[in-house]
Amino acid sequence: MDDNAQRYIKLAARLGLDPVKLRAADESSEFVLGLYLRDPAVLSTLERRHGGGRRGEKSGLGQRQKTSPPAKPGKTSARRAADRKRNRELALAALGAAGRSLLTPEQAETERLKSLRETNLLRTGAEEPFDRVVAATREFFNVGAASLSLIGRNTQHFKSAIGPLRNETPRQIALCAATVEQNSMLIINDALTDDRFASNPLVVGEPHIRFYAGYPLHGPRGWNIGTLCIIDQKPRPFPPSEQQALRILATIAQNYIDRRI
Repeated sequence: MDDNAQRYIKLAARLGLDPVKLRAADESSEFVLGLYLRDPAVLSTLERRHGGGRRGEKSGLGQRQKTSPPAKPGKTSARRAADRKRNRELALAALGAAGRSLLTPEQAETERLKSLRETNLLRTGAEEPFDRVVAATREFFNVGAASLSLIGRNTQHFKSAIGPLRNETPRQIALCAATVEQNSMLIINDALTDDRFASNPLVVGEPHIRFYAGYPLHGPRGWNIGTLCIIDQKPRPFPPSEQQALRILATIAQNYIDRRI
């Protein structure tokens, strides 16, 4: 048995998943991976073994959006124009992140922050399911730190973190903020040789980040609200097999988020 297979067996045991299926997911497309990890039987197993996560109130996703009633005779032009504007805003909100190009940056950020608030993740403190995923992530990759972070208006908050990380980080210097904004996995093999981050205070100072890899997590309507990430104090490669492993772990974290909204 090769070392990578052994790593997956340990990871599956840590998370309470079927090691054969988890290993197969490593070789599958992201679509197939999502189908497996969202399978009710898999989620049921996770909940039985670990008690599950919190459930928040149901979001309005998939529900009929409220619109203004039909205009009554005699309504002023200004009122009708206001109704049309409101209906357009409701339609754009219903599109979620898929309609981002139709919004101004300010409107998009307002919708993203609304999505983050609806998860209630910032108000519930530490939660065992997220702590378990973060601990398994750090152990699997053998890195200095791992975290599940949430990007607020001005601050990066850590829902769960292991390693030399602050409780909060200003958003303007948070590497995870860049992951959220680019809407895909961000890999920085050596931050000191990457012009985008070489002068970042978190690179030239504590915690002296050299390697970073983060995967975006989303809230209601598909808005990116945070990341699952790993960092290390030395440069390292991050081959496709490890990228897929981070996707798997991020998908598990995402399932916990989805189950509570």
